Amino acid sequence: MLTFLVGPYGVRQEAARRHLAERLGEALGQRVEVEAVPSYGGLVEVFAKGRAHFAWLPPAVYVRCYREHDAQLLLCGVRARRAQFRGCLFVRADASLESVDELAGARVGWVDGLSCGGFLFPRLALRERGHDPDVYFSSQRFFEDHPSVVRAVDSGEIDVGATFLHLAAQNEHAPFLGTGWELEVPRERMRALLVSEPIPADTLVAAPHVDRAVALRFTECVQGMHDSKEGRTLLRELFGVERFEPGLPSRYAAVERALGDRGPRGD
Repeated sequence: MLTFLVGPYGVRQEAARRHLAERLGEALGQRVEVEAVPSYGGLVEVFAKGRAHFAWLPPAVYVRCYREHDAQLLLCGVRARRAQFRGCLFVRADASLESVDELAGARVGWVDGLSCGGFLFPRLALRERGHDPDVYFSSQRFFEDHPSVVRAVDSGEIDVGATFLHLAAQNEHAPFLGTGWELEVPRERMRALLVSEPIPADTLVAAPHVDRAVALRFTECVQGMHDSKEGRTLLRELFGVERFEPGLPSRYAAVERALGDRGPRGD
């Protein structure tokens, strides 16, 4: 049996995981289990133990598993027609805060210490604007997933949150094509105060012990899924992507830099 790890995005998608397992099993000629792991740290831990054959890994988790456990990059996710996204800091649309320079003493919510959009890259963007995130805020909390951060901002539990977004063009002031807060609330309910530099996409990887021929069949199966309506639905429900395309480890150099500036609970 082959094991394919998916992350927090797919935890509540039991039917989609089952359908994907069936589809992959047919393509690979053996039984496949699609296992949901509810945290980024859990993905690292399970992959490090050698239990998985394939895994969905967000950028920073991929870099760690590539560096420490020889994860083999197969494919990168495409959202809003690009194999990249951005991180941001956002507030409620009716908040009095108008810029990042007004966030001193605010209560901030992060996703996870290994989340690029929900922690690492917004922190870098703050530093580039002259603000040390470890002293700039009155409190910092981790919520483990994007929807939980959005709910905390919406309820007033925190003042500002971090999540991902997609832009219509390379310019950071371009219109939004999609935002992380839309997982929970309408787009107009929130607004971004800061947008990070581009972040390379989420990945699909093979463990180093996986046979090359099996990895190739897996890659071909997943890469062709967007050609059918059912496949596109599975990609959206489990990974939040339109499709997957080939990628190179060298594209993740910016993530290495971000991992060097993690602060509290960023290990």
